[in-house]
Amino acid sequence: DIYIISDNGGKGGGGDASSAADCIDVLYQPDALRFRGTSIVSNTGHRGAQRGPGQNQIAPIIAPIMDKAADALGISRLEIRKINAPRNGDVAGPRQTPFTSAYVPESLDMATQQFDWEGRQSRRRQRNGSKVIGLGLGQGYHNAGRSGMDGIVTMGTDGRLKIHNGVGNLGTYSYASTSRAAAEVLKMPWESCDILNVRTDNHLPITSPQDGSNSIFTNTRTMFGAATDMLNKMKEIAATDLGGDPADYDVSNERVHQIADTSVGYSYAEVAQRALELGGKFTGEAELPEELAEWTQISVSRLAGSAFMGVYHDPRHEGNPPGFTVTCCEIELDLETGKYDILDMVTIADSGTIVHPQGMKNQLVGGAVWGIGLSGYERHLYDPQNGLPASTGYWQSKVPTYLDTPVKIGTGWVDLPDPENPVGARGIGEPSMGAVSAALTAAITDALDGHHFAAAPITADMILNHLAGTEENAVPLAQNNFRG
Repeated sequence: DIYIISDNGGKGGGGDASSAADCIDVLYQPDALRFRGTSIVSNTGHRGAQRGPGQNQIAPIIAPIMDKAADALGISRLEIRKINAPRNGDVAGPRQTPFTSAYVPESLDMATQQFDWEGRQSRRRQRNGSKVIGLGLGQGYHNAGRSGMDGIVTMGTDGRLKIHNGVGNLGTYSYASTSRAAAEVLKMPWESCDILNVRTDNHLPITSPQDGSNSIFTNTRTMFGAATDMLNKMKEIAATDLGGDPADYDVSNERVHQIADTSVGYSYAEVAQRALELGGKFTGEAELPEELAEWTQISVSRLAGSAFMGVYHDPRHEGNPPGFTVTCCEIELDLETGKYDILDMVTIADSGTIVHPQGMKNQLVGGAVWGIGLSGYERHLYDPQNGLPASTGYWQSKVPTYLDTPVKIGTGWVDLPDPENPVGARGIGEPSMGAVSAALTAAITDALDGHHFAAAPITADMILNHLAGTEENAVPLAQNNFRG
């Protein structure tokens, strides 16, 4: 039973509350779930999504509750999560949407083994002077894929593959990793590919916004489809000119050739030249997918007749492609100062096949730092008497620095393919934050003998107030000011 009040400042509500309820339904697979939500207006600043709106706010709230339930049942904190973990074939949400795939049990196993979760249990709540050890286990989720977008690839008489990609670069190499799908279809060396992005005069197809952790799932589908269209056209041209059926042909070494006799075929440069001579559907001048978005139609019309072209519209897929993360964390909390050090952290992704390992690591480590900020530092403060803002600088709403993060954040991934994506990939951007926030909050709670603040962030003053036995009664704007 979940009741959520959404405070979004003077702008009113938002979708965070329903997303939070959906996250709990996904991660813990309850037999039944009742969600109620109320939106309020307060004279505080308007807030927008940072990363994973709703899902990440609820992650640090629910994790200590699960730990409390495990302790009450006399089972381990890992076991209660395994029992309730989403798996292949499971469903979630108000429409009971099935997952395209889910490997959370495998993620829990990988994270706890890499972290040595069981081996560390002997240190749980261990005291050393004023300092105490806390262990936390957290999970994160966000829907991680869309469909219904378009793809365009072109090839000139130089035989180079030009991938028209509306995906930008937010530091995770999405523009490159999504483009790889097109190169793989045509078995094209990466050095023979050109990625055309950033500018609309590069004649880009309609592309999903880079939000919702969806870039890799959504846009590998379109890139794969556009390259497959070009591949089929290559085979058709070769079969028409050189004999046989399109099924008799394959590609390798930048050539389309007969399977039985690889000497019979065209180089990519030659087949592109033939496409230009033939025109029509081979150059985007005819037989385009009827469902193409208007934006894509404009791009194709401006390219028409200038190059060999593959064009694709991605049909709507069924199911929820989820991004999952699992994080283990160990902290040492000083009971005299309320401050803590994160001694170790491991975070594992379940996001299908990994296309770009360094990009994946960037997502996990970057999300981890954001999660540390969510759980321990970043807050907005208001004077409860007159509503004036009290957060006048980073001292009151601190952003994590190197000194607030572990020396090293261990990462890994299950790397099992998703069947609804042609390269097996799903997204991971937003849940990388939620799992870390959940694990860190659970570790703080653990170090304090299970005291649940039911809040994020948990700051040093809140910890000291609790240890001193100071509990503040509810006051107006309490969510937005110092409290015990």
